[in-house]
Amino acid sequence: MNLLFFNLIMLALYIYLGYFLLVIFLGKVMQKKVKKANIEPSVALMIAAYNEESSIAKKIENSLSLDYPQDKFKIIVVSDGSTDRTDEIVKSYADRGVELIRVEGRVGKTEARNVAVRSVREEIIIFSDATTKYKTDIVRKLVRNFADKTVGMVTGHLIYQDGDDTQMGLGQKLYWQYESLIKKSQTEMGTLTGSVGCVTAFRTGLYTPLPDNIIEDFTGPLMMVMKGFRVVYEEEAICFEETTTKSSKEWSMRVRVIRGGMTGLLFAKKILNPFQYPLASFQLISHKILRWMVPLFMIFFATVTLQAVLADSEYLVAQVLLIIQLLFYGSAALAFLLEKKGIHLKITAIPFYFVVVNLAALVAMFKMLNHTLEATWEPQRDG
Repeated sequence: MNLLFFNLIMLALYIYLGYFLLVIFLGKVMQKKVKKANIEPSVALMIAAYNEESSIAKKIENSLSLDYPQDKFKIIVVSDGSTDRTDEIVKSYADRGVELIRVEGRVGKTEARNVAVRSVREEIIIFSDATTKYKTDIVRKLVRNFADKTVGMVTGHLIYQDGDDTQMGLGQKLYWQYESLIKKSQTEMGTLTGSVGCVTAFRTGLYTPLPDNIIEDFTGPLMMVMKGFRVVYEEEAICFEETTTKSSKEWSMRVRVIRGGMTGLLFAKKILNPFQYPLASFQLISHKILRWMVPLFMIFFATVTLQAVLADSEYLVAQVLLIIQLLFYGSAALAFLLEKKGIHLKITAIPFYFVVVNLAALVAMFKMLNHTLEATWEPQRDG
């Protein structure tokens, strides 16, 4: 029993702490720097939109204010069969060079982008979302990485903002800071195996059209790596998004994102071959597959701990571990109840977010067994 406890604890520590520390160490040791230079390739900023009438004008204004030569910069809004005023608002910016590409039939973001990319002649495409605010210099910060011929894709640094100071928002911000440090270290190791969907730049000629139910920001980078190109994280290419403030919204988003990741990994399963892609397979197994399996480990660990206490009431290690688990899950439950009353405690943010994300992973696993991932979904908005 002692050995079983030890192995379970070591596994949990590796998934959340060991891998984190290992990639930071490997990044410092390997130091595969990107050869950056101030270049000005032609760029198309492609904004995906479905019924974004409340945010699309702000996004276009923000995009028009970006610091990049106008003769080398095009703004394209891809409307996935929007039924509100999104298209009308975009058309009102036609005289300022904003192009609307409408894709009929509500085909989903991935297929809408597949269609739109066919008409792009610019050297670099940047995928963005309608709710993301870019810093003025973001395009220059992204494209300077393409001076390195080994780089096929660049992702930026997303900063989450939470004006309401909620526990779910705090959990999301802390989690994303943790993820950003991993992205930075993976880049220093040689390549990333994921990107930030709202700020991903890539060489147009390397784009791989994906099935409509594949989420591009996870699978696109994998296809790039399999083509022999690096995916890198640019820390100075900064953009902003509002956090989700309610667990129900975060739950829905995480279930879909995790299902999308699983579907995408099945599509690009060749990348898990450690002999052909040693670095990428190591990252994916440690940072994705094992992470998705955490809820199963949590259930197993709780069951083993409870059985140990019931079998031997004097087993101190099991008692301590059981108490820790009860306190942890109890604080998450308390946070959920307080959220219903509009009360937010920062001390409960981490356990609350951890439980929401891992329960979402559990649901995603079961849905993967029974349902094919849908191509379309509704934008998540708090309200």
